[in-house]
Amino acid sequence: MEKIIQVIEGVEIKKQGKELIFSKDGKESKRQFFHPLIDFIVAKNEVKIVSKKEGKNMKKLINSYSAHITNLIQGIVKPYVYKLKICGSHFPITVKVEGKTVLISNYLGEKVPRKCKIVGDSKVSIQGDIITVESANKEYAGMTAGIIEKAGQVKGHDNRIFQDGIFMIEKAGNQIWVKIY
Repeated sequence: MEKIIQVIEGVEIKKQGKELIFSKDGKESKRQFFHPLIDFIVAKNEVKIVSKKEGKNMKKLINSYSAHITNLIQGIVKPYVYKLKICGSHFPITVKVEGKTVLISNYLGEKVPRKCKIVGDSKVSIQGDIITVESANKEYAGMTAGIIEKAGQVKGHDNRIFQDGIFMIEKAGNQIWVKIY
């Protein structure tokens, strides 16, 4: 059983052990794939996923791997962007980026700031009340946006009255199509 994924022009592919590395214009995205029965054959403009065994479970796994590879290719061409909105009605919320963490200060009048980890190579920028999370890796961008949104949840209060928080207003959605055979 095998599946071939055509790579967009300009994207370079390298295989190092169980790791596939995609790069274009100085940007790099990589991912490790572990499975003893699946191998990746890298050609000039395609990646071939080959399974040593047949069956529906192998087909599911190959389809999952091809989706991950497609996301990596699309992210190199056009980065994934998530946007979150800061909403504070009771107290003015202050959000700032320090290194690989996002600090949420004065949330519901709390004295200690909440800290959110920035996952992988994600870039977080804040303009006014909009937080923008951008990355070539869809999983890193999604995890970072989810961590920030989760940190801004109201706990122990009536959420009909305390409508403060950080809410996701735009999710990543690329419109670049990759051919899969």
